[in-house]
Amino acid sequence: MKALLLFIWKHSFFFMFLVLEGLAAFFIVSNNSYQRTSFINASNGFTSSILSASNSFTHYIGLTETTERLAHENARLRQLLPASQIRKIDDGFVIDSSNVNQHYRFQAAEIISNSFQKRNNYLILNKGILAKVKPSMGVVSAEGIVGIVKDVSKNFCTVISVLHSKSAIDVKIQRNGYTGTLKWDGKDYNYAKVMNIPSHVHLELGDTITTSGNSSIFPNNITVGTIDKFDLKKGASFYDIQLGFSANYNKVRFVYIVDNTLKEELQELKNMTVDE
Repeated sequence: MKALLLFIWKHSFFFMFLVLEGLAAFFIVSNNSYQRTSFINASNGFTSSILSASNSFTHYIGLTETTERLAHENARLRQLLPASQIRKIDDGFVIDSSNVNQHYRFQAAEIISNSFQKRNNYLILNKGILAKVKPSMGVVSAEGIVGIVKDVSKNFCTVISVLHSKSAIDVKIQRNGYTGTLKWDGKDYNYAKVMNIPSHVHLELGDTITTSGNSSIFPNNITVGTIDKFDLKKGASFYDIQLGFSANYNKVRFVYIVDNTLKEELQELKNMTVDE
């Protein structure tokens, strides 16, 4: 307290100057309409700026919660798509709409770690065994496919990204249904190669490439990207196709883990066929 009093006494003339300046400004504004109007306008502008900044900050704080809520809602809506459901057909003609089962289930997850510029890239999601996540489940985003679940812990899982040297995804040309294999060449995370499209197939720049539905991991018609360029070397049986990914793997944050509820049944049937 003594030090504070000594400080005020030492700078008393300065503080007196500030008080007198304040009083002078008050009397000028109070007794002159022009200065009063200018002061009020300036004050309103300053207050508006503060409120705007405050609202922007509040909006930003709530944005993460809103985005996560929308991701869960999108997961629910994806499950309502016809491609995600099983409809039993009576006598091959009549669809019994009262008997609808879920073929694919989607649950929202958040990426907490992501690599996209290495030769072999992985992601870590904030869902694991407690959320019934299992290895070999597909992972997609609102823009396109992301990868396949590899390892699972209690609360997290790792995902082999489509940007991985060992990733091979069954895809098709949406316009004509011809199927091929998506492979990443390890160069640019914006592009990949589509292999095994026969030379007799008619291609066009901008053709949409989607999942084929031939695997038990991804549903049919999940967007992958579009044909950016293609070439057919003389005497070659297959096209050399470059695909531009529809998803930006540098920015993706929320994804959907895909659970094929019939996967075990399909795998059991395949094993029986192989055994024969």
